[in-house]
Amino acid sequence: MARIEILVEEPSMKEFLGILLPNVIQEPWVLNENYFIRAFEGKNDLQKNIPSKVKYLSHWNHEKVGLVVMQDQDSADCKILKQKLVDLCEHNGNCSKLVRIVCRELEAWYIGDFEAVHKAYNNFKHQNYSTKAKFRFPDNCNAYDELRKILPEFQKVGGAKKIAPFINIDRNKSESFQQTISGLLKFFDSIKD
Repeated sequence: MARIEILVEEPSMKEFLGILLPNVIQEPWVLNENYFIRAFEGKNDLQKNIPSKVKYLSHWNHEKVGLVVMQDQDSADCKILKQKLVDLCEHNGNCSKLVRIVCRELEAWYIGDFEAVHKAYNNFKHQNYSTKAKFRFPDNCNAYDELRKILPEFQKVGGAKKIAPFINIDRNKSESFQQTISGLLKFFDSIKD
């Protein structure tokens, strides 16, 4: 059976993907059976652990394997950051890999689907924000800070658990989200036995 390891920088992304991906990725892929999501404690911890994961998967002598690395862009230059992560993978082994930079952060994906945020937080009036200029391109705003301003009760991990079930992959306005989902679907398909 093929295997994919998804490495993410924080628990909120793990929670989000753990709810979303089983609805998007079809059989034969089953979360925690043949694909796994591993959360780290920030960017430095993620990057420190990439070499050992790549080495481990590169010496996997059973079936096809793949590695997905996902990290928030935050204020970094997207191209430089992606190349750094690709280099970390390539210098430590030869397994199939997909590197995705989340522009700028996970919360932009929530802003990309205010309807999902409304369903998760019933008191949130998404119509008041959906048409505002600063939210038209969710990947360009300081999403976490903006979300905290308009939804003070929002918490990273709790928010991921609440919002993920309602995310509509076709409706989401975040280009980063769309590119990530599209990339994941293609990658999973390429790793099948």
